[in-house]
Amino acid sequence: MNAELLLDLARHQAWADAAHWGALRENPALLEDAEIRKRLNHMVMAMKMLTALARGETPDTAGMKDVESGDELEAAMRQALADLSAALGSADLQRMIALPRGPKGPFEAPAGVLLLQALLHSQHHRGQNASRMRQLGATPPMTDFIIWYALGRP
Repeated sequence: MNAELLLDLARHQAWADAAHWGALRENPALLEDAEIRKRLNHMVMAMKMLTALARGETPDTAGMKDVESGDELEAAMRQALADLSAALGSADLQRMIALPRGPKGPFEAPAGVLLLQALLHSQHHRGQNASRMRQLGATPPMTDFIIWYALGRP
């Protein structure tokens, strides 16, 4: 697993998330949309869970509840990504992590794959939220990785 690529993906995610949160703040009706809010909360919870697993910790699923306040949700997402980014610098990305369930039952995956999954999972749901923004009449920001790269990786 390439740690530098994972760090670039995390940097891209921070930039893309900030752009999406800017759009959500500009149009508060978007943040009130149940589909968008549900996905944002899901993104935070998944990132926390996968990061904890990659660190060899047991995720605190009992403490994971939907956040209602938009400001608190944005802060929770930023913190979850900061924790994931920190794990990229400290976790043994090759260490195998036992997972209780998968498509064929329990399995193992390297910690780096879990962190990659967290980043790709967020990217997927950010795209769904962009599509939902269009359905609601808003124009989502362009947040493709190649755009971030072309802008000098801000």
